[in-house]
Amino acid sequence: MPDLKNIKLVSSEISGLWDSYMSDSLVICVLKQFLNNVEDNDIQTLLQHTLNLSIQHISIITDIFNQEGLPIPQGFTDKDVNINSPRLFSDTFYAAYISFIARVGMHDYTLTLNQIARSDIRKYFSKCITEYIGLYNKAAELRLSKGIFIRAPHIEVPKEVQFVGNQSFIFNIFKKKRALLAREITHIFSLISADIIGDALATGFSQVSRDKKISAYFLEGKHLGQEIIAELTSILVDEDIPIPATSESFVTDSTESPFSEKLMLYHALIMTAAGVSSKGAAIAQSMRADLEGMYTKLIAKIMKYTKDGIDIMNDNKFLEQPPQAISHEKLVKI
Repeated sequence: MPDLKNIKLVSSEISGLWDSYMSDSLVICVLKQFLNNVEDNDIQTLLQHTLNLSIQHISIITDIFNQEGLPIPQGFTDKDVNINSPRLFSDTFYAAYISFIARVGMHDYTLTLNQIARSDIRKYFSKCITEYIGLYNKAAELRLSKGIFIRAPHIEVPKEVQFVGNQSFIFNIFKKKRALLAREITHIFSLISADIIGDALATGFSQVSRDKKISAYFLEGKHLGQEIIAELTSILVDEDIPIPATSESFVTDSTESPFSEKLMLYHALIMTAAGVSSKGAAIAQSMRADLEGMYTKLIAKIMKYTKDGIDIMNDNKFLEQPPQAISHEKLVKI
């Protein structure tokens, strides 16, 4: 087996580890605050399990970066969270939030693993994928047991094998659109569920932010999320398909911020990145032209919102520089 000390990390490995460190350091701050005011014992156990995973990840990545002589990201620390602030979200939200980050983790770690060569880094990301599969299953079982798991719609499907007979299966501008495929319903439902989480975060962050510009940015995100939810929901309504819903808003009336402006803005960027990725996957899996057009339009709106957020972070010097290649031209002294 080759000596790993002689195998330098490549760009995909460095960026994957750096992104993982940033996300886990944020999650640690968020979960510490959640744990300080959670009431349900089962949800508390789930939060603590998730926190332990993120702490382990930070420790492993720190060791790797130290061995490689790479700078440890600043990420997010205890300075970015006030664990003694009043609760901003409900216990039900906490359970849904864990399900969401488990889904995002499974997706992102898998994409990262596909680009990794070095055996120890592959082992790390493989371990992360397994952990997040287990985390999703724990969250799903808990939510099912408490009756707070919003299931995908039940649909009736044809009883016989059928074949597509004409081009209108995809392109049908002037005639009545064909019924949605099960996979298309799945993506729409999944996107609505994720945007419900994003809407709750934006709502909560907007009411506790102490900066007027940043608060307005979160409020804009809330409105964008509601617009997306409404557009996706209307498609299901037109098809007489049950829509996902929750009986509570998830957000309390607290106006005391549990998190720093930097953490909340970075969390918004994580949500928008996940939104773009999931809608891109929906385009790839959709076979109706109107759906593809809708997703493309929504992605453009989310990208515009993301750019505005990055601009605010730059203005406030909140955005930590990700690893980048050295510009050799700038090193030339003439």
